[in-house]
Amino acid sequence: MTMISEQLPDIFNIAAYFIEGNFTQGRSEKIAFYYQNQTYTYAQVSGFVRRSARLFANLGLEQENRIAILLPDSPEFVFGFWGAIWLGAVPVPINTTCSLDEIQYILQDSRAKLLLTTKEWQEKLTPIQSQSLRHLLLKDGESAYLSLLNQQDELLSCAKTSADEPAFWLYTSGSTGRPKGVIHLHQSMVVCAERYGKATLGLRQDDITYSVAKMSFAYGLGNTLYMPMAVGAASVLSDASNAFDIITDIQHYRPTILFGIPSVYAGILALSEIAPLDVSSLRLCASAAEQLPKSIWHQWLETHNHEICEGIGTTEFLHIFLSNQIGECKPGSSGRPIPGYDVQIIDDNGLPCPPGEIGNLQVTGESLMWGYWKRLQQTRQVIYGDTMRTGDKYLRDADGYFYFMGRNDDLFKVNGQWISPMEIEDILHQHPQILEVAVVPESSNEEQLTQIVAYISLKPGHPATPEIEINIRKFAKQQLPHFKAPKIVYFVEKLPRTSTGKIHRRLLSKN
Repeated sequence: MTMISEQLPDIFNIAAYFIEGNFTQGRSEKIAFYYQNQTYTYAQVSGFVRRSARLFANLGLEQENRIAILLPDSPEFVFGFWGAIWLGAVPVPINTTCSLDEIQYILQDSRAKLLLTTKEWQEKLTPIQSQSLRHLLLKDGESAYLSLLNQQDELLSCAKTSADEPAFWLYTSGSTGRPKGVIHLHQSMVVCAERYGKATLGLRQDDITYSVAKMSFAYGLGNTLYMPMAVGAASVLSDASNAFDIITDIQHYRPTILFGIPSVYAGILALSEIAPLDVSSLRLCASAAEQLPKSIWHQWLETHNHEICEGIGTTEFLHIFLSNQIGECKPGSSGRPIPGYDVQIIDDNGLPCPPGEIGNLQVTGESLMWGYWKRLQQTRQVIYGDTMRTGDKYLRDADGYFYFMGRNDDLFKVNGQWISPMEIEDILHQHPQILEVAVVPESSNEEQLTQIVAYISLKPGHPATPEIEINIRKFAKQQLPHFKAPKIVYFVEKLPRTSTGKIHRRLLSKN
């Protein structure tokens, strides 16, 4: 297959590619973004992006300087992100669910010279102890960002960057240590938009995308920002964070594509009796971030007559490299490799695993990161040329579908046999009263034996009682081999999650 990067010109700026591309296609007056009661056309986006670049330049931001963006999904995020790249600077989005300590670390680690944020976050972060930070721009307040943009001369030519130089950074969720700065190139977005957005999902100009995942991490950045822009589609900018608000948004904006995550699909289904979702506008539902339980997939199909196209990607590859497709979905699987990616399962000796055998996931593709910022040894431990070992355990079936079995440190042994928590969780999700579940190992202090522990949150209206616990234990023993049935059950109001929405298993295992 022809490499996309080889087809790009020597001088290439990804902001100009997406923004000017919609002008050459005659889409300048088409709506690009919906935000609350406002809309922004591609022409308006172009103007605000150019003015952002001018404003940043006037503040002394130079090519290759970093600018941190700590904002919810909003027009200011869009204009600031593209404006920085237009100037040749490097935007660094920060997830607004990060802790103050994590935000402080990212600001210092990235050496950002400018921070674009809200007045509320400014007050939380004061005093900002970052020696490199020179300027602070606020989304709101007396000198609001959009007001400042309207005062700028927008005539600023885009920087003459190249396809294989850094364009933006994304920080990992930091569930296994400090967040790592993942450096992505100008070409990476083009690869993901072509391989996944166009070739796999069939995105088209009349689509409206709605993403539960926010633009501050890789999945949401593609869903909301650059993949819709690649085809002249529109997307919804929303800060909804719970199932009720997401349902309201979908009813209001009428998107054609829903990019969800498993916990949100489960939450929407749990509310189906009191807040039913109207899916008549949707033509496609996708899921990523973590494994989608088969029971949720089947329940969604039964309730809404839509398959959920589950996939998997990483921050290091920017977006999805394994995906199911409509009409060819296998519930419980991450799907098959999308065009342009070579995905293998290998053993600890680097040899290919046969179908049905658990091994290490290895991926080769053009959207692979440049590397981790200031983490040379960690970069070299996972990257081999344009190939990366992701740290995920997978198996592949005879039809070429890949199944997630857990992270390297998720699998554990009980009675000498390897246990995948995903397998047990998938069974427990089929219990009618369980909303979410996470399985972790726990050692007995007396005998130093590993026991299987299930942390469970129940659906609304089902309080935790001894009777429910007995019922769940009985269900597990009927559905699972005896050594895989949880020995201990803890009921929790909700499961702890990382800033990217994944279950934070390390916090559970420490309880």
